[in-house]
Amino acid sequence: MKTEQHQKVNTLFNSWAGTERGERMALGHDPLLQPLKTDWNWGEVEAVLDLGCGNGRALSLVQHWGAKALAGLDVSDKMIAEAKKNVPTADLQVGSIEALPWADNCFSHVLSVEALYYLEDPHQGLAEIRRVLKAEGRLAIMIEFFAENEASHVWAKNLPTAMVIWSEAEWLAALKKVGFPNAKASRIRRTTVKSEEEFQPSPSFPSYAQYLAYVEAGALYLQA
Repeated sequence: MKTEQHQKVNTLFNSWAGTERGERMALGHDPLLQPLKTDWNWGEVEAVLDLGCGNGRALSLVQHWGAKALAGLDVSDKMIAEAKKNVPTADLQVGSIEALPWADNCFSHVLSVEALYYLEDPHQGLAEIRRVLKAEGRLAIMIEFFAENEASHVWAKNLPTAMVIWSEAEWLAALKKVGFPNAKASRIRRTTVKSEEEFQPSPSFPSYAQYLAYVEAGALYLQA
C-alpha cells in the first residue's frame, strides 16, 4: 500500500514527466554521473540498477559506456513511461526503493542520483540495495541535498514532499550499518558554472550568491 509520502513523490514527479522541467532535471544530472566513467571498470559492469531512474537518462549513458543489462525503478509511473521510450531494453519497474521487486544478488552495480533523500526510511532503502547487489558489487550514490550543502536547504521549502537531510557522516554510518564497511565519501563539483548574466532566479535558486554557494559545496558522492 502506498504511503502518503510515496503518493506525494509520485504526484510531484508525474507532474514533471515529459515536460521541459523534467528533461532539464535529467540532463542536469549528467555532470554527477561523469566520475563513473573512470571509477567503474566497465568490463565488469554486467547488470546495472538505477534507483530513482526518472526518464532513463542515466541508464542510457551507462549503456553507452558499456553496461550489458539495465534495470531501473522509479516511484513515478509517468517517469517510467518516459524511460521505456528512452531505454526500451531495460527492466523498468514502478515502485519503492524500500521494497525492491528483484531477487537477492541480482546486480553487479547499483547507482542512484538525487533520489534517496525522498525516502521515508533511508536505512530500509539502503538495506534493500545491499540485498539486491552482489557481494562484490559496486554502489554509487550522488546527492546534492545534504546537510553540508547549506545552499540546497531552501529546496525543502519549495517542494510538497518530506526530504531527509543527512550529513556525510550520517550517510556513511547508515551505509556501514547495512553491510557496506568500505563506504567512502567525496565531492563532485560541476565544471560548468553560469555567469551572473546567464543566471535566472527561481524558487530553488533565489539569488546568484546562493547558486554559487551550491556549486562550491558540490554533490555528495558515496561509493561502496
